[in-house]
Amino acid sequence: MARDMTQGNITGHLLVYAVPLVFGNLFQQLYHTVDSVVVGQFYGKEALAAVGAAGPIMNILIFLIVGLSMGTSILMANYFGARDYQSLKEELSTSIVAGLLLTVVLSVLSFLGSGFFIRITRTPAEIAPAAATYLRIISGGLFFTFFYNVLSAALRAIGDSKAPLYVLILTTFVNIFLDIFLVGVLKMGVPGAAYATIISQAVSAAALLAYIYARVPLLRLLPGELHLNPEFLRKTIDFSSVSAVQQTMLYVGRLLVQSGVNSLGVDAVAAFNAVSIIDSYVLAPGDSLASSLTTFSAQNLGGKQYKRIPMGLKQMLIIAEIYTISVTVFVLTGRNFLLGIFLKPQETEAIRHGLSYIIPMASVYFLTGITNTFQGYYRGIGKLMITLFATVVQIPIRVVITYLLLGRFGIQAVAIGTAIGWVFMILYQVITYRRAEPIQNPL
Repeated sequence: MARDMTQGNITGHLLVYAVPLVFGNLFQQLYHTVDSVVVGQFYGKEALAAVGAAGPIMNILIFLIVGLSMGTSILMANYFGARDYQSLKEELSTSIVAGLLLTVVLSVLSFLGSGFFIRITRTPAEIAPAAATYLRIISGGLFFTFFYNVLSAALRAIGDSKAPLYVLILTTFVNIFLDIFLVGVLKMGVPGAAYATIISQAVSAAALLAYIYARVPLLRLLPGELHLNPEFLRKTIDFSSVSAVQQTMLYVGRLLVQSGVNSLGVDAVAAFNAVSIIDSYVLAPGDSLASSLTTFSAQNLGGKQYKRIPMGLKQMLIIAEIYTISVTVFVLTGRNFLLGIFLKPQETEAIRHGLSYIIPMASVYFLTGITNTFQGYYRGIGKLMITLFATVVQIPIRVVITYLLLGRFGIQAVAIGTAIGWVFMILYQVITYRRAEPIQNPL
């Protein structure tokens, strides 16, 4: 159901819109976690490490698509706030056609280059073939990943955050069943986990498409309406390219970090995969809160309700910090249990690596409440170059510090580098905010 955020209670809009996004993001994480848990429990730390080694490369591909969808969502939210529904449909049509072309290129490059990508990340030889196979299979399903993301972006732009959640819940259970069946029953190993993922993605894309055609006439496009509008393509590229470059830089940084971790051996890789998944669960709701602020800001920008936007920023900063401090306490007190989900009790060296990371990392989760909220704010008002530069500031710092300290501190160096990168990111965002001109609509 569409939600107009240009009027009414600000905190209420932010929370009501954000709650389905938070649960959706958690189910999204569960969706990807199942692969690691199932292969780790059935096949041990080598299989867990193989899936983990392929993850950063896979995420670069996915977040190029997510970047396109993110830019499209901002534009559509702006048109929705301005009640310019014809432009909204033109934007959706253009983004679908352009996104399909991008997805085809990414799929071919990833499929053909999977072995090369695994080698250049210094993946241990004993897990490299399985990691390359996992990546190759996932590449074949990027088409479904794109359709799910672009349709979700369109629904979120008009204030409907519930439908994507319901679809994610459905497909998460599909993925769990397929993982257990293909990996546990049919003994297909790492390839079985990859096939489970792409089949589930296909189900999610089909379900959202069916929902839109049945319930959301505003977003319903007939085949003859799909075309590239040059004017809208230019705007889409302007917005989406910045989002895509930012997301790609973020995951290139993570890929470089993963490459450094890979040099420490299978135990470190398995542990890092486990703690990275824990991080993703903790940080994903923060991303959702930021996305709520993005849609809120974009709709109010389109509706020329400029005074509501900074009020939304202040409310979301409070909400985000309450959340991050709460989960910090949970992770620190439950760290042994959380690691035990992924690693067997006898894998003591991998558990040691995991504990050395999770304590310092959880202690700085509160920094993400600030960085994510400002990212959501700047995206919503169309200042995407600020969000890009904030990433440019923190990624090199994170990578350099990690490599400098990796030999001495192991994967704990990743937590230290990440924390310092976040601090510099916050300084840049806060200084930029204090120097900003009054908000106007740049779209």
